[in-house]
Amino acid sequence: MKTITAHMVVKNEDKYVWFAIMSVIEHIDKFLIFDTGSNDNTVKIIESIINADRRFAEKIIFEKRGIADRYQFAALRQEQVERTDTDWFFVLDGDEIWWNDGIKEAIEIINNDKDALLVAQKFYNCAGDIFHYRDFKRDVYNINDISGAINLRFYSKSIPGVHCGGYYGIEGYFDRDDREVQNNIYKTVVMDHYYFHASYIKRSSRMDANVYSRLRKMFTGWDYAFAKDFKYPEVFYAQYPDCVEMPFTNKVGLTRFLIHLFLDVFKLRKLLRRKTNANLY
Repeated sequence: MKTITAHMVVKNEDKYVWFAIMSVIEHIDKFLIFDTGSNDNTVKIIESIINADRRFAEKIIFEKRGIADRYQFAALRQEQVERTDTDWFFVLDGDEIWWNDGIKEAIEIINNDKDALLVAQKFYNCAGDIFHYRDFKRDVYNINDISGAINLRFYSKSIPGVHCGGYYGIEGYFDRDDREVQNNIYKTVVMDHYYFHASYIKRSSRMDANVYSRLRKMFTGWDYAFAKDFKYPEVFYAQYPDCVEMPFTNKVGLTRFLIHLFLDVFKLRKLLRRKTNANLY
């Protein structure tokens, strides 16, 4: 069996970080988590996971690293690569939640496809609230022949000189020749299962004006509503500690609708984007 270390760098992710971690922790061997200056309940929630189960405490290395700018963020990612002594590493953000079958499929690919060095996943990209999402093609990631809401999340340490470069927002992983690994250089398997991405919704109990691009993401429009019988990731239905908010409480009401209408009518989205792209992660 191949071994896997999960990498996570967070700041103010208290609404979904518990669900993100708990959706995968049973399936990975180690977990490196760096906090970059959270002032909501993110640290408390991560520590609650460590304190809840000795198995989790043995897996998780949690470090409070202080505020990082966009360039330091990529350096933190690189440090996590350098500290990884497992066969693979798994990039997991604090707003990415996995279904059980999805994480199991990834593990199966890693253990059974000897030529695969990368595993990619499609995702539902929520917008506005947990009940709505963007059209797959609105995102611009390109992997193999697929363009849309798709990401590389599993990387083999067998990739020669694999390292992180760039800066937050456009960081990526490269080989020793500084070729971006997702550009059809190494065999990439695209999974059938999706993961759940809470990117364009409120991810913290605080306003997050100083988290890069966070505010403008909250005002991104959606395209579809999930069906009434849509089955969210299993961890959403699990028992969670008191410091974690119930996930099904963010449904958009009249106020959010009017804000979106105001932004569209007066064409203020571009202005909001410029004003809220602070140089802090």
